[in-house]
This record gives sequence, C-alpha cells and structure tokens, in this order.
Amino acid sequence: MLAGIDIENFRCIAQAHLEFDSRGTGILGNNGSGKTSLLEAIFFLGHGRSLRTNTREKLLKRGADFFRVVGRLETPRGKLVAGAEYTNGQTRSRLAGQGISSLSEIAEVLPIQLIDPSVHRLVEEGSARRRRLLDWGVFHVKHEFLVSWRRYQRALLQRNAALRAGEGLAVISAWEKEMAECGSVVDQERAEYASRLKPIFEELASSLLPNRASFDYRRGWSVDESLAESLASKRSRDLQLRTTSTGPHRADLTFKTEGVLARDLVSRGQQKMLACAFILAQVRLRAETAPTPTCLLLDDPAAELDVDNLGKLLRAIESVPSQLIVTSVTEAGLRGVNIHKVFHVEQGEFTPML
Repeated sequence: MLAGIDIENFRCIAQAHLEFDSRGTGILGNNGSGKTSLLEAIFFLGHGRSLRTNTREKLLKRGADFFRVVGRLETPRGKLVAGAEYTNGQTRSRLAGQGISSLSEIAEVLPIQLIDPSVHRLVEEGSARRRRLLDWGVFHVKHEFLVSWRRYQRALLQRNAALRAGEGLAVISAWEKEMAECGSVVDQERAEYASRLKPIFEELASSLLPNRASFDYRRGWSVDESLAESLASKRSRDLQLRTTSTGPHRADLTFKTEGVLARDLVSRGQQKMLACAFILAQVRLRAETAPTPTCLLLDDPAAELDVDNLGKLLRAIESVPSQLIVTSVTEAGLRGVNIHKVFHVEQGEFTPML
C-alpha cells in the first residue's frame, strides 16, 4: 500500500507531500492543475516509466535540473521507503535505504495500475500495450517470471544483431537455443495467467457491457510448432527482414464481443469498458494471492461515459479490493467510490480538504 508520497520538480509540481488513505483518496482540481502529474509521479515510481513520454527530461519542472519521487510503503516486509531521482540524464533508485539497479524491485512491493481517459487504446491500438499489461499481471502473481522475460529479451536483441550483421548459422542458432528455452517459459506462464484471468474478466465484462465479451491469448508463433522449430523455419525470412518475426515478443490478446473482434465492432465508450474490465480483473486476481492491495489510479473516470455507464464502472471498481487514488474536476466525480480523504490541487500545490 502507498501510505504517502513526496515529490520534487516533477512536471508542474515543485514540491508536494501527501498522505493517502488506505481505502480511497480523492484529488480535486481544474484541468492543468496538477492532478494527472501526481498520478504520473506515482506511476513512475511503480513502473519506472512515464504515462505520457519516453523522455525523462520532459518530466522535469521547467528550470529544474532534477526530479525526485519518494514513496512511503506499507508492505508484508513492514514499512519501507522507496525513491527514484533523475538528474544529469541518469535515474537512481533506492529501496529500504539501499541503492537498487532496477525499479522492478520497487514494483514488486508497490503494484500500481491505472485507468485513465486513454484506456480504450488497449483495445484499438497495437499489441505492445496489451503485451505489457499482460506481463504486469504475470509478474505480480509470479515474480520469477521477470528472470525468464529478461533472458528472452537479451537473447532476442542478440539474435536481431546477428541477423543485421549477416552472421552465420552457428551464431544465430546459438541465440535461438537461448530464446527457445526461456521463451517457452515466458509463454507457459503467460498462458497459465491468462487462463486464470479469463473467467474473472468475463464476469466483470458482463456487468459493464450489453454483449458477451471475452479474450484470447495468442502466443506469437504457430501452435503447430515448438518455438525452436518456429525460429528455425523462419530463419531465412528473418535474415531478409533483419529482425525476428516469431516468438513471445509477438504475443497478443484479442478482445471479442459475441465472437467478433471488439475493435471492429464496439464504440469507443465500449472499448473503454472492455479495457477497464481487463484491468480490474487483473487487480482482483492479484488480490486473491497477495496480502496487500494494488494501488489503483483513476484519472477522471467520468470522462467519455454517460451516467448509466459511469455508474456501472464505479460499481465494478468498488467490487475489486484495491487502494484507490481518484482525480476529478468536481466533487460529483468522486461520488460512488470509497473516498475517505480529499485534496484540492491548484498550480501544483495540494491542500487537504477532508
């Protein structure tokens, strides 16, 4: 659980100190006041990346030469302090007073999920966003997944480099062996997780959408071949393309309503509901196996939803165990969720209201 946070020089926030309620905290303010910047800072601490940019320089407050985000956590290991600081083009992270090499160590004790106005892109855009979200869920149910995932990514980079350089069979096949070994583990753990998640998703989706919805996990290569066989059979083609065209890095989730691809059928509002159902299913599944709740960030949940659909979404959110941090332009936007503390924000400054 995220008990509190300190922020310096992040986006429009010069300095902020907030203590969060274990159940729900509301953040009220006009557009551009700093609500989303707060959520972005929290997300950065838990994911090691921004919501909106791949360039960390853009996260700096204008005129600042560093930013710092420090979270106070309550975990099964006790109370911990986790922090990330960016300065001179480098990010340094600490957990429990010790320097750490990767923000994934913070992610392990600070699970963060987000529902924001762009959540519909999970359904309509390419596979990378869906794959990343799937891997978040697998990691938070089985932390060892990250070891196999990283090994696969390293082998993939090396095979691609060998393809671009036109290396011989011995070099390319050596990296294929490593890819096949750890890639098969990545696929197996993704498939097992998707199988556990699917009925939870279908139940939540039935409460949010008028038509039956489901999803399928696609592993990224033919079901008729092992990964080693697929890599070997695609080798000549990959040498021409100079990249690897088969494997877990090509995996995807396909969302369907009444058996038809959802992105070809449903409205943008329904795409949002599908994506919310998937994220909430992940939060619920993690709650079944973890002693502490996921911190669920809701950025203006009323955006692009009518009153009826907003009510359905808020009821679904309330049914999922989590720690909520919710932003809204008006107090009415916080109704229907379990809020016990409220802050008002103006020009990056936060004032307690409740």
